[in-house]
Amino acid sequence: MGRHDGDCSVAQAKAMCHCASRRLVVHVVDATSLVFVLILQASILNYYIIQYYKSSVGPYFWFIGDFICLFIFAGTLTTSYRYLTRCKECHPCKGDKSFYLSPKRIVANFPISKLGMLPLSYVSWFLYSCLLLAKVILIFKSEIPEQVKPDEAFGPQLLQIAIALSGIIFLLLVEGHNWAERGSPRYIYVTGVCGKTGIEILDTVSLLSILLTASTQSFLTTSLENTVIILSAFNFFLPVLALYKLSLCDFAAHPFSLPIGILHNLLHLCLVDVPFLCVRVYLWLFHKQHASIFIMKNVFSIILVLRGMYPDLVKFGQTFCRVKPADTENGTGNATELEGLNKRSGSADNFEEINLGSGDKDENLVQPILKKTIKSADTTVKISA
Repeated sequence: MGRHDGDCSVAQAKAMCHCASRRLVVHVVDATSLVFVLILQASILNYYIIQYYKSSVGPYFWFIGDFICLFIFAGTLTTSYRYLTRCKECHPCKGDKSFYLSPKRIVANFPISKLGMLPLSYVSWFLYSCLLLAKVILIFKSEIPEQVKPDEAFGPQLLQIAIALSGIIFLLLVEGHNWAERGSPRYIYVTGVCGKTGIEILDTVSLLSILLTASTQSFLTTSLENTVIILSAFNFFLPVLALYKLSLCDFAAHPFSLPIGILHNLLHLCLVDVPFLCVRVYLWLFHKQHASIFIMKNVFSIILVLRGMYPDLVKFGQTFCRVKPADTENGTGNATELEGLNKRSGSADNFEEINLGSGDKDENLVQPILKKTIKSADTTVKISA
């Protein structure tokens, strides 16, 4: 028996080493691809700026910002790999095994349940978006769109492709934080966010192409130009919320998960889909411009958001609004239960683990808590009546 157990242990150790090696290779490929795409995009956009400001050395300083973003992305993916490797090796119930790259070691009393375990994921995308939008604004607010010609290598098509590379950068960044089991809520969310964000960035590039079309120069006003750029900026910053939600420890059961999803859908509806649709319809009806196929994408997105947001709002009302009366009448019983749910998202003493499993355990634990709090609220209402 002892020899058999030893053989099993050796086999398990070899399997774990093989899995770790495979994950390391995939992670290195993702990181290398992200660096390559980032350098390619930065070089193309910087070329347009440098060619326009030939007499100045100022445009070359954009490379400094690009290298800063590159190092931030590299640090983000390195931290995520070390953290996710530790998640596979450790469990918070096994004692004090704090992650040495945890933000708590930098910031005292770090609120894990509020800021997430890997805040560099959304911070790095936010900084990258700021730099990218600065270049986009500089390009489209100058005379560069009027100078580029379709028959040149560095024409309007290459400019659009360079901006659209942001979708690939986002995909590689998110996949670098995704070791979840196939079919789990976290895995499904990651794949959905990558696909949706990629389409949204293409939608943004399509809207920006209005500023590159020669036929629109006759009626293109400053207000319309600024509107297009501002709306495009919203679409680049909104993925920050998706990355923040992904950084939460207990993805399926975290109390912030539902409100963040509702907020993201509302902002996307009000700042992206409806305004994009209005701009395209305006150009189509009043200026007889070719209607982009993305006009139907905006319509589909509005319908999907409205249909999907209603059950989320109902669940949000049941989960949060109906708990408050029970808390005020019965003391801190329900608050204690919700605090226990928050503690599962990250402990101050143990290793904070992102749930990479199927999520069934989380749902089984959350449902009794919600049922109990809702039942207490109903009882309180009946007594008051």
